[in-house]
Amino acid sequence: MCLVFQSINLFFLEFMPYTSCKEIKSASGTSTNGIYDLFDSSKTSTYKAYCDMAYGGWTLIARFSNADAKNWIATSGSYWYDQTAVGSTTSPSANSDMINKAFYNAKGTDIKLSRSDTTSHHHLLYSPGCLSSTTFRSKITSYGNFRNNARWSSGNRCLGQCSVNSYWSVSGVSGFSQYNCNGNIQSANQIGFWCHYSSGDGAVIMIGGGGSSCARADHGIAITEENDARFGTIGPMDFGDNAAGSSSYALNLWIR
Repeated sequence: MCLVFQSINLFFLEFMPYTSCKEIKSASGTSTNGIYDLFDSSKTSTYKAYCDMAYGGWTLIARFSNADAKNWIATSGSYWYDQTAVGSTTSPSANSDMINKAFYNAKGTDIKLSRSDTTSHHHLLYSPGCLSSTTFRSKITSYGNFRNNARWSSGNRCLGQCSVNSYWSVSGVSGFSQYNCNGNIQSANQIGFWCHYSSGDGAVIMIGGGGSSCARADHGIAITEENDARFGTIGPMDFGDNAAGSSSYALNLWIR
């Protein structure tokens, strides 16, 4: 009887049109991390994605690295807006920029960040309910089109924010320098999207507090020293603090 049940379970795992690791986890109960086949949003073709099943069915959708070109903060803004897969799309340990097709296909509600140089995939930060059952690309591009050096903000603010439920072991991690600081444009228990403070710095994703008492706004992911918070060539980093960031590891972005 056990063998029959197992065979049926494997059949559905292989042929059902699952579009995220969470759906596979819910259907199969597996706790095995690894590479799985996911259907795209049209459910007509599949692609491969890395799944963190041990911690509840997380889909690896992107990676930010300073060990290669500054692609996430490049003037064109293409990494945030274009629908294309880039880099080692199924590796959680590569130290290079990556976009998996799940970045614009897989829908979820929660997001987390982890380091590429750890095997547990335990979160650096965990933000539940941030995506409201949409894709990450839909979330990030819903605030506007800031390609080709367009200004994303001219005021001291973030265009959007999500609450952070918990931080874990982030001391000294690039991009997290203000995780416990409460500022006038964002508090410690938040991440902000398309943030800017005064003239000269900003972040596409700001981690922790920002503002006059929290190192302005250039800490997090895709940080810039360009005037008026825009993509460009002045002090850009794919992740880090104040135009500086580690090149010995990358940050992995997951949804669930």
